[in-house]
Amino acid sequence: MADLTWQASATYVTSFVQALKEMGHLPAVTARLDARTAEMVKAPHAQSWWAGTQLIALLEAVDAVAGVSAAKEAGLRGSRQRMGPLVRPLAGVLLSLSKEPAAALLMRLGNFVSAGIRGIDARFVPADGKPGGVVTFTFPEPVPPVMAALWFGLFDVGFALAKAGRVVNEQLSPTVHRYEVTW
Repeated sequence: MADLTWQASATYVTSFVQALKEMGHLPAVTARLDARTAEMVKAPHAQSWWAGTQLIALLEAVDAVAGVSAAKEAGLRGSRQRMGPLVRPLAGVLLSLSKEPAAALLMRLGNFVSAGIRGIDARFVPADGKPGGVVTFTFPEPVPPVMAALWFGLFDVGFALAKAGRVVNEQLSPTVHRYEVTW
């Protein structure tokens, strides 16, 4: 597989790898990785950004070893422990100025996602006249379904900061992950 045009930050990779270590899956996952991806796991901060192909290889190895639920859990833990604190200052400003906190955060979704992943389009379209709306993550190339495991951590952190929100529907295609949200 050629390197994808989108990338994952060293900070995000570090958080995900640390979560896998805490969950006890890291040795078995690492044993399944190609040399490039194993190097990313061993030294995530050796470079600032990693090719999307390597993040996918890591996610597929987690799925093969422990299932997609483990990938979701690692994404959730990583987001709570490292990515949440990274975006909390910007989120705090938005929340202090908003009467609809979840919408305020989701309107800046692209800014929050870019702290961990760049090269994808992350959008929120508010629902007409009711709380919630539609969140989409659009990739420049097809990605496997396990990639969607990472969004649960993002939603968890955002909805916890806003003190409201939940995903009510998920639709995955190879290039678009679509979520209906409400609060």
